Amino acid sequence: MDEDLRLVERYIAGDADAVEDLVMKYQRQIYAVLYRMTGNTEDARDLTQTAFVRAMEGVRGFRGDSSFKTWLYQIAINAGLNHLKQNRRQEVELEESLMGHHSGALSTIIEKERRVSIKKGLDELPERQRLAVILRAYEGLSCAETAQVMGCTEGAVKAHYHHAVKKLREILKERGYAIRP
Repeated sequence: MDEDLRLVERYIAGDADAVEDLVMKYQRQIYAVLYRMTGNTEDARDLTQTAFVRAMEGVRGFRGDSSFKTWLYQIAINAGLNHLKQNRRQEVELEESLMGHHSGALSTIIEKERRVSIKKGLDELPERQRLAVILRAYEGLSCAETAQVMGCTEGAVKAHYHHAVKKLREILKERGYAIRP
């Protein structure tokens, strides 16, 4: 039995400390994916809290068919999608640390323009393609985990990801940025 399942069982048995351990383990990852979805720190914080509250309220329904991490990501993604639909916000902010660091003022300006172009390119993608890129490329989930989170097959994830990368390359090429194949 893995550590997450032990923590879930401890929580169900009444051990309040177990939920703290789960929150500490996954809070940053859940916040990061929600921040990328919303592009807003306050929304991401609120949605992270919402995701954990919903998870703990529904933990008795967790069957263990997938990992706890995947189940939690599904809850978080659903909360984020509901939020985006309600507020009609389609922004995805890429974190500076993911884009690398360059020295010099000109390099900094060029890199910032590139990040903005990638962000805008992601915003132009259909929702499923954008989620596939966020979960696979930025969150590092496996194809199987991404499929579970998105509620589709691994083949569908691969197709969404492939089409998203292809479209992003086209968008960035139009904007003057060459992306390696």
